[in-house]
Amino acid sequence: MPTPNNLPNLPFEEQMQRLEEIVEIIDDGEASLDEMLTLYEEGMKRSQYCREYLEKAEQKVTLIQNAT
Repeated sequence: MPTPNNLPNLPFEEQMQRLEEIVEIIDDGEASLDEMLTLYEEGMKRSQYCREYLEKAEQKVTLIQNAT
C-alpha cells in the first residue's frame, strides 16, 4: 500500500477505484485505528486529486464549447 505522501500517479479511474477500496476497508471496521487513519489520509489526498482532475476537465469542456 502506498503511503499518503507518496501516491502513485494513476489515471483518474484507478484513483477512484482505490478510493472505493479505502471506503470499504474503513467501513468494514476490521483495520486497526492506525491503519484507518493512514487510509483516511490517503483517501483525502486521492479525493483532492480527483476533484482537481474533474475541475480541469470541466475547464477544457468549457473552452471547447466556447471555441465553437
